[in-house]
Amino acid sequence: ASAPTQAPLTHPQGAMARPEPAGSAGGGRQEVAQLAEQKRQLFRGVCYSWFFAVVAHTLNLQSEAILIRNACGGDLGRNAKVVSQCNAVAGLLGIVVNQVGGRLSDALGRKPFYMLGPVAQLLAGAVVFARPGSLRALVGSKLVRGVFTTFSGTVIGTACLRDCFEGRDLGVKVAEAGGVVGIGIMVGPLIEGLLLRKAKGHGERLSYLILGLLGIANALIALGTPETLKQTSRAALEPVAMLRSANPFGFARLYTQGTATLKKLATIQTLQSMIDGKTMSDLSQIWMREHLRLSVESIRNFVMGFGLLSAMAGKQLTPVLLKRTSAWSYTTLTNTTNLVAFGLRGMYERAEVFFGV
Repeated sequence: ASAPTQAPLTHPQGAMARPEPAGSAGGGRQEVAQLAEQKRQLFRGVCYSWFFAVVAHTLNLQSEAILIRNACGGDLGRNAKVVSQCNAVAGLLGIVVNQVGGRLSDALGRKPFYMLGPVAQLLAGAVVFARPGSLRALVGSKLVRGVFTTFSGTVIGTACLRDCFEGRDLGVKVAEAGGVVGIGIMVGPLIEGLLLRKAKGHGERLSYLILGLLGIANALIALGTPETLKQTSRAALEPVAMLRSANPFGFARLYTQGTATLKKLATIQTLQSMIDGKTMSDLSQIWMREHLRLSVESIRNFVMGFGLLSAMAGKQLTPVLLKRTSAWSYTTLTNTTNLVAFGLRGMYERAEVFFGV
């Protein structure tokens, strides 16, 4: 449930971060206080939006896996094929939506695009609640959520933070918001676990009803989130350039025209995204349920424990590491821990190893 690669944004950073010159010292202090309040309000809105988006994502982790398995007739091979193809299509569509949507938000402002994710959650929840046994409904719901929830939550949310914060302050704020993401990772499985235990046979369907209600709550939050991109900082709307950016293979220009440093950074970020929690969640569900034979409660406890540690790291550990270490040291540390963890999980098909690393 962590953040994917953000769409390129063409506006200058800090669009809300530089107040206009004041005519007097008193007026200057008032503008500074007003700007600080706007930043706090924006940060709260982004945190709430990310929280509900992550709850919506983790609310159906087990329910979705169970319903897709049932729709595939219990065939694990077909199950894995459907899930992997669905993720691949969502990734391809996400490139187009992120690129086009990012440029549109540069020209039209951020606020309208905050509504896409909540609407997608509402529609996805309603469709599966109405037809829980339909594989098409399940796949369509997964695609819509994967593309639009990520765009309006992570991409637009991060863009709003970039409008207000710069440099190391931006990194610290993103890390602090990541702590809220960790709490969301805990809340979603807790709700789902209660539904699956208390409403046996119907809990999976009810989790999608809750998903739709979360979409409504997130829409209300989006309506109250302030616009961060000033009219003077907005880019011109260029339809030709926007359509050109929709080319899913446009990233290749990074390797044909980019600098050596840019090529390395793009490769590192791409490889990191491949083992991101959102990318690995479907494989993890199949692995825990079908290979490790974990119960609903055990899977819930694992995801909640992961969320607790993510919240603690985002609030306490990550900001300290960002301030005290270089980008190279921080990235090397996180990549090394991922290498050890995934290596041990693959070598030992045991629940305690999976939980421990």
